[in-house]
Amino acid sequence: MAIKQTNIFPLDKQPRKAVGIAYPFSAFAASGTGSEERGSEITPFKSNYTTREQVKSNLSVFFTTNKGERPLNPNYGGGLKDLLFEQLDNKAYDIVYKRVTDGLSVYFPEVEVKELEVLENVDQNELKIVMSYTVFNNEKDTLELNFNG
Repeated sequence: MAIKQTNIFPLDKQPRKAVGIAYPFSAFAASGTGSEERGSEITPFKSNYTTREQVKSNLSVFFTTNKGERPLNPNYGGGLKDLLFEQLDNKAYDIVYKRVTDGLSVYFPEVEVKELEVLENVDQNELKIVMSYTVFNNEKDTLELNFNG
């Protein structure tokens, strides 16, 4: 019988240590998910206590950042917001797929894309990207990004 072995990140075993700050920011959030275990303190930023949550936040930040937006790291960013101001046609999926895979291979090599869906509303100048991924072949997670022009 085969046993599925999953990676457990060391910080995930320590419930009181935050892995990072959650994105999007929210003013005066309760301190992370599962805050009933840790005491429900009010903090200026919500904290992530698992690697899975933090990777999702990091991916959201990366794909909503345009290249050149960070002065000391001009190549950082997925550049997906730029697509709103270009002609959305049937090549949009190819462009998004290339930007996603290129960005992940450089900045997030531990993330593997399982499914990528690009939904576009040309009349409203909207772009919705739904990406299913795994981190180090653990359980699948989904990231949904909405861009409006």
